[in-house]
Amino acid sequence: MRLVLVLITLTVVSGLIDAVSYLGLGRVFTANMTGNVVVLGFAAAGAPGFSVPRTATSLCCFLLGAVAGGRVAARFGGGGSRRRWARLTLAAEAVLVG
Repeated sequence: MRLVLVLITLTVVSGLIDAVSYLGLGRVFTANMTGNVVVLGFAAAGAPGFSVPRTATSLCCFLLGAVAGGRVAARFGGGGSRRRWARLTLAAEAVLVG
């Protein structure tokens, strides 16, 4: 019964996060991170094979990346074409992944 309540709560929270992020971040959909909220809930409920520190690290890094990207876009986004911004962001992502 506890697991069912946790899953229902996580479903509601994930939906709220999706709605707030979509509406508040200029129509940006962050569904990949709401899945981590569910995994965090499993880990917090004690399900085997899930880790709170690993999932929390993923969520924190996503938050830091979103803040950094927003600040860079606000500071340097006034000029230039979309094609240039796409190239720059893809190059930065490739460097970080590499």
